[in-house]
Amino acid sequence: MDANGLRFWLLGDRRHWRATSHALWDEECHVLRLASERSLPPPANRGVAHAAANSALEAVPRCIDGQGAVAYWNVSESAVVSRSYLPDEAALLPLPATPGDIAIGFDGILYCALADAICMHDLRGRWADIVVPTAGFAPWRLAADPAGGVWALERATGRLARLSGAPLPLGPYVDYAGTVFRPDPENCHPPTLRILPAPAWPSDEHPLAPACNGDGALALLSWFGDGEARLRLYDTAAERLGPPLVLVGARYAYAFDWVDAGRIVVRMPGRRDAPAFDLGAADTYGHIVPAGEIYPLAGAEEAPFAHRLDGPPQYPVVLAEGVRGTEPLFRLSLANLARQGEARNYADGDAHLIDSGSLQTIWHRLYAEAQLPPRTGFVVWLAATAEPEAPAADAADAWSPHRFGETAETGPHTARATWERAPSELPNHPGLGPWEHQPGRAGLLSVLIQNPRRRVRALVGRYLWVRVELSGDGRVGPQIAALRAYANRFSYRDQYLPRLYRETVFGDPALLPGEVVAKLPTSLRSSLDAGGLAGGGLLDGLNAAGLNLGAASRISVERAGQSWLLQDGSGSRAWRLRGDADGIRVFQPQATPADFLERMLDNFEGLLTPLEDRIANAHLLTDPSCTADDNLDWIGSWIGIAFDPALPHERRRTWLAAAPYLARLHGTKAGLQLALDIASGGGVRSGAIIVLEDFRLRRILATLLGVDLSDDQDPLLPGLVISGNSVVGDTLTLGERAGVELLALFRNELASSQENADVIAFLDRLANRATVLVHQEVSRQDLALLRRVVELEAPAHVLTRVVTAAWPFLVGIASLVGVDTYLGPPQTPRPARVNRSSLGQDYVIGPVSLDPRLSGAAAPAPPQMPTADAGIDRSVPFATSFMLDGSNSRAAPGQSLSDYIWRRLPQI
Repeated sequence: MDANGLRFWLLGDRRHWRATSHALWDEECHVLRLASERSLPPPANRGVAHAAANSALEAVPRCIDGQGAVAYWNVSESAVVSRSYLPDEAALLPLPATPGDIAIGFDGILYCALADAICMHDLRGRWADIVVPTAGFAPWRLAADPAGGVWALERATGRLARLSGAPLPLGPYVDYAGTVFRPDPENCHPPTLRILPAPAWPSDEHPLAPACNGDGALALLSWFGDGEARLRLYDTAAERLGPPLVLVGARYAYAFDWVDAGRIVVRMPGRRDAPAFDLGAADTYGHIVPAGEIYPLAGAEEAPFAHRLDGPPQYPVVLAEGVRGTEPLFRLSLANLARQGEARNYADGDAHLIDSGSLQTIWHRLYAEAQLPPRTGFVVWLAATAEPEAPAADAADAWSPHRFGETAETGPHTARATWERAPSELPNHPGLGPWEHQPGRAGLLSVLIQNPRRRVRALVGRYLWVRVELSGDGRVGPQIAALRAYANRFSYRDQYLPRLYRETVFGDPALLPGEVVAKLPTSLRSSLDAGGLAGGGLLDGLNAAGLNLGAASRISVERAGQSWLLQDGSGSRAWRLRGDADGIRVFQPQATPADFLERMLDNFEGLLTPLEDRIANAHLLTDPSCTADDNLDWIGSWIGIAFDPALPHERRRTWLAAAPYLARLHGTKAGLQLALDIASGGGVRSGAIIVLEDFRLRRILATLLGVDLSDDQDPLLPGLVISGNSVVGDTLTLGERAGVELLALFRNELASSQENADVIAFLDRLANRATVLVHQEVSRQDLALLRRVVELEAPAHVLTRVVTAAWPFLVGIASLVGVDTYLGPPQTPRPARVNRSSLGQDYVIGPVSLDPRLSGAAAPAPPQMPTADAGIDRSVPFATSFMLDGSNSRAAPGQSLSDYIWRRLPQI
């Protein structure tokens, strides 16, 4: 709410735009923009395309590991072979028959789909090969799941199966003794194939290929009818197919792969590029037009994409005669934006309502945070109604245009937006746009909401409807981060001037386009509908009516519902024509004097209100939650706080907000915990950081056989040899009765002076001391920050130390229940790290390589390759000459460059 009490309604998220056409909401940049799209021509010969796609489907896909080694099926050797930077091929896995697919899993396993089984080959050599039978299920295509295991697709029926688990590693070589505690069963996750219920595929739809993205989402490509490509997301929780997404123009697409979580690329027969589709750009009917990104294919074979673990999609190529490999798929930096697009806050039966709650609402001003490159712009069409139902799009009289940037004319007297210097009209707000402010091009723009087609141009109604038309040149387009509409209008005219200046025209006269200046006969209606060519009866009729067009060579006529917009050839004069039973009335666009005064005074209001808002909200400059980062140290100096340079800005804000509590609790355990919690970003609340008072370690005598409690290097056992019992809470102590009686003997009158001195020395070792246990992994810089916080916040008479705890929880040995216990998240296996790992925490994990020659410790080092350098990276405008210079390229050590070979990507 601003200084005048006006509210605003925001359109700044995907859910606000209920319908889009050739436009989309970009989640990454958080802006509304023109969609990047292309048109895919149909195949010249559908029969040839169908045959080529079927031939490509019979090819066995390849797979590639993280080291660049490629595995593929070698028919002559009846085996899966691999090729890396080492010379020649290496036999990887002989198979009895040609597999339907081979896929490398995220668990380091190579899966091969056979006719009635799936073969599992461990690339780390932890166990022997195993064949999982698939009785009643014929696996054909595979998709590796990031969570481990694979999905299998049956070609004939479209059924899916999920293979998970793995055998136990080889060893030990002798059986365990009967007294050794072992799990039952020994392998809790053996290889298990689960056949899912058959999806409800339509009779004319045939599944082709599955693929998982990095988030584990499974999608299925299919053909429907005469080669229409469809994509369906599979709901793994409900075990059912999602609605079909039609890939427009991708006829006979036979393979696909994920580029990211929401975008795919497909292979089509005969194309030298892989068209991309944005799944978030589907319309209400589930149709997705091709995105504008171009992914060229250089020397590609007609075959599916290769399975991979990371990186961009890989497509198969023939590197040389008999040498097979893959090439990564990269996008050309060439935009293919739609030239026109539209977005609305409403759709059929659905709307993001902008409801003011009053029928007499006057919509005041529209702000847009937008970027407008040259030759781009957008028009915001606004309509106000009394009922929650949007006017028809062709009801021209109901919609009011507001122009932003360089757009086509939308009629005379159209409101145009102006650029504001502030990043936002909201006080001290940095703005929502992800761009740098540029005068006239990027930042905040504002326009007074008005209807230029009426004598009283105020837009009145309870509900506001928004329709945005974006336009660009195909290479760049406008971007809109937010639209904010303000209401109800605070009128300077009505508030500060005498009543004689107020509006006197109401009702139907206020809704007229202007003042009636002429009347034409009904016989001219056909000439107006024909486009208003000069000559004939139209020009004579207009001159006879008193418009004085003379011998104009051209009259522009635009039909808008039941009315016409008439302009002369120069565009300097315009009229609005309306037809009824009595004839055609000609209106001269002209506002009432009071309305003109209202809009003129609003120019001053638009400057003064933001200034008043800044003054009224000056207190926000001292609010830690919303002030600028540069002001935090300044605010902290008011109350004597000097922030540590390593403390991030967001935690400085939290520190300032908690300053009263920190001052009140300073010097106490609670104060130290609060300071550590803020400095670590919630480490104390999560239990990862524990403040332990050392007197808790005074444990009574108990016996723990085989446990060395004298380890003075463990922060939880600082040299104690008398006990390791657990303490529950603050009062309940678990231990033997004899231990209590033994301590009772240490009384001054019963013990010797030496014994009393030993007891006092023992108690002194743990008095006025505290230990901060850090269970979470922190960098040296963060650990140093925690130590500095402890020094500043701990009481002066207490000795403190900050140590990292190796184990989160060991009952009776390394933890006191209710005092320093911390149950951490499940630990995933991590590879051992030199000088950082400890026994039992990290594992020596072998590399995942498709080439068995690279998996050993004695593998040869990769050869040093030449370095290609074509000059600095740069962007070149369209149709502009440029030069590539490879003189900075370097040869491998001991070699020299003799030739420069340039490869031109195929023209799309």
